[in-house]
Amino acid sequence: MACGDFVPEFSYRVYSQGSDRLLAITDSSILGRTFEEGDLSIKVKREFYKGKTCDDSEALELIRSATIVNAVGRDIIGLMKKEDIIDENAVLVVNGVPHAQFVRI
Repeated sequence: MACGDFVPEFSYRVYSQGSDRLLAITDSSILGRTFEEGDLSIKVKREFYKGKTCDDSEALELIRSATIVNAVGRDIIGLMKKEDIIDENAVLVVNGVPHAQFVRI
């Protein structure tokens, strides 16, 4: 990696209930912010998303091991699309900020 290359950092928290494992993950740069557009609103609450931080490779491991994923932010959604984890049609964009949820069954 060249000097000065941007490496995204993600904030995440894992919630476990029985055999379900919910991953709440967001770009660290938008943690604590609210995005609104028309009737839509996304609140990137610290209480929900903040726990630990990770990079791309760790984020992919966490996503692949989760049964439910709640993701918000350009970098994490971009990574998920690049890795064919989610489809563009499953992404909701609010004021330029993408958000996606999925359940693995």
